[in-house]
Amino acid sequence: MDTRMRARQTREASIGWMIQRLARRLDDAMNARLAEYGLNLQQFAVMMTVLEHGSLTQAEIGRRFAMPAYAISRAIDGLEQAGLIAREAHPTSRRAHQITATEEGLALAPALFDLVGQINADLTQDLGGDDADRLRRLLSETMKGTAL
Repeated sequence: MDTRMRARQTREASIGWMIQRLARRLDDAMNARLAEYGLNLQQFAVMMTVLEHGSLTQAEIGRRFAMPAYAISRAIDGLEQAGLIAREAHPTSRRAHQITATEEGLALAPALFDLVGQINADLTQDLGGDDADRLRRLLSETMKGTAL
């Protein structure tokens, strides 16, 4: 077998390559659906973190993502301008702010949860229910210990 053919087979059999391509496809689908709400994927990630954890500082949000500080700031600024989150005074630090979901942000949460469910359903539509559940379990096992 020649080198080109072997390189192609190696790439196409690579789990990492497949996951990376799938992640890009999911990012594109998420960005398209989030645009309906005036959001992007980075804003969505920050919003979901605030919804999950309640009040967090910008530094705490930043530690949860592999995004540069300016990207976190930009996402928070956009969410604040959209009225979905608010910066509130930190109880013990004059230099920090607590980031919390507003009433509008909390009202949007069910639509965001449904959006994720729909994207996941689209992703697994060609799998049987048992295979989709098995995929979730395998990915969950693989992700154990991964911070977020």
